Amino acid sequence: MRLHPLTRILDHPGPFASALLDVSRTTEDARQQLLLRGRAARTELAAFGAPDDVAEEVVERLLEPTGMPGDTARYVVAGRDGVVVDETLPGWTGPEVLTWGPLPDATAWLAYRECDVPAIVVLADHVGADLHHSTAWGRAPSTVHTVDGSTENLSKVPDGGLARADLQGRTDEQWRFNARAVVSELERLAGSEPPLIVLAGDPRARHDVRAGLSPHIAEQVVEVERGSRADGARNEAFAAEVAAVAERTVAARREQAAARLEEHLGRHYAVAVGLADVLTMTVQAGVDTVVLDRDRAADVTVRPADHPYLPLPDGVHTAPAVRSDLLVLAAAAATGAEAVFTAPKVLPDDGIAALLRWDAPS
Repeated sequence: MRLHPLTRILDHPGPFASALLDVSRTTEDARQQLLLRGRAARTELAAFGAPDDVAEEVVERLLEPTGMPGDTARYVVAGRDGVVVDETLPGWTGPEVLTWGPLPDATAWLAYRECDVPAIVVLADHVGADLHHSTAWGRAPSTVHTVDGSTENLSKVPDGGLARADLQGRTDEQWRFNARAVVSELERLAGSEPPLIVLAGDPRARHDVRAGLSPHIAEQVVEVERGSRADGARNEAFAAEVAAVAERTVAARREQAAARLEEHLGRHYAVAVGLADVLTMTVQAGVDTVVLDRDRAADVTVRPADHPYLPLPDGVHTAPAVRSDLLVLAAAAATGAEAVFTAPKVLPDDGIAALLRWDAPS
């Protein structure tokens, strides 16, 4: 994933208070439990060294109702400028984060955001389609774009009926005409970097839509059998099928990154292995994609002063020790690199490697 969200945090002066807490309200005593957790979080942040006003502002945000059902977390980061991130994380599960330090504790949040799948879900029929467009399917609300063509000559008459064969032909042409209107809107929404496109609805309408798409957009299309325009995108079985497609998309991204890493290792080409090598290549702005095992990397600390040329925010180089995952991600963000959160077997013990923009000299 691109690290622009982290870059935007680092544009603000630190140090930072970071909190990622479960704020679900799925039980009768959830509100009371959250108040108690907020009180403890305020105390913990103060013990870590956070100023009272910063700790108070973070906790106030955590306690605000989210209006989200089910498992939900909230990620809040505050620095000297006040709160710089306040984001609700629907469907979140995992360990909580509560830290005060020179860098934002953003690894778990970024790994969550890596699973965001921009998607256009198309429910097509012979009249047109409803196109549900979301920046993160299942996590962010979708905008519905409706395309309706002509209904004239829309129904075929069975063979042997009163209508002539040319009426059957006009019906076929009307279906194709309506599908072309859907294709036009879909290509407009997809843009030059098309997201995942899930195509559902009437089988003939799906065929006509897919046949009309440009090749670079058609290759992003996944067809599913469930779903109809009449039922909409909220049908539970259909929603589950689309969610499974999105999950497979995330898994495929990670598998591709792991495969590229293994290939580069086998060829000894354009790859850095281990924390020291990755930091060296980051200084040279040579890192294209960091491959990070969150758990192993978080267990390793780094003395930033040992790497004086790393592109880090003010105050970080004087810190006595920083978690390696936070340091690598901050430096990668500053050089425009990307990150993949996965744990292939080829990673070293410190859980960090990188694909490079060019081959490093031996």
